[in-house]
Amino acid sequence: MTDAASPQNALVRPIPLGHANAFLIRGSRPILVDTGLPGNAPKILAALQAEGYKPWDLALIIITHVHTDHFGSAAALAGATGAPVLVHSSEADALTTGATLPAVPASLLGRMLALMIGKHAPAPGLAIKPVIRVDAPYRLDAFGIDGIVIPTPGHTRGSLSVQLATGEVIIGDLVMGMFPAHKPRLPLFAEDMDAAKKSLRTILDARPTVIYTGHGGPFTCDQLEALL
Repeated sequence: MTDAASPQNALVRPIPLGHANAFLIRGSRPILVDTGLPGNAPKILAALQAEGYKPWDLALIIITHVHTDHFGSAAALAGATGAPVLVHSSEADALTTGATLPAVPASLLGRMLALMIGKHAPAPGLAIKPVIRVDAPYRLDAFGIDGIVIPTPGHTRGSLSVQLATGEVIIGDLVMGMFPAHKPRLPLFAEDMDAAKKSLRTILDARPTVIYTGHGGPFTCDQLEALL
């Protein structure tokens, strides 16, 4: 963890899953952002229980982007909770087949990791048909949360972030805290790095109080300003 300070009225509870993070947005009915790798559903359901929720209390599952380490347990969790899944419309077809989007290396380290990861065939067991497909800002009022889902392309074309009125923001892999986890860096994989930087500028211009990332973190605005 870094010295990023959560606001006193914080709604976000990070759920560390080893390789990646998922996030629970607490409310009368909570929202889950990302689901980690396949097999992470029991940990996430346990986190729900620890916060005093039943599985069927989950109101929505948001997938920030369709890479397996972010959607791998979405189908299992949707089945266990009945919660609808939200994803960017440009990535909905991949999610429906269980296919992870290509990881486009944006650095030497990214290229090395890509060789280690290799290619992934569609995994029908991970497939989940999203109920909500967005390609523009989408408010979460209907789910009892004062916040908004916004497109933040760059890491993937359809990457999404979640901004809350508390000042908390969840940005998926727009920034990564990896090697080490407390040091932010621009994404190791990016379909369009210029777009990623533009998306990060949009996030920082809103002056969030704490920035949660899919890997490592959380971070402050000052820490991420240094990346641009």
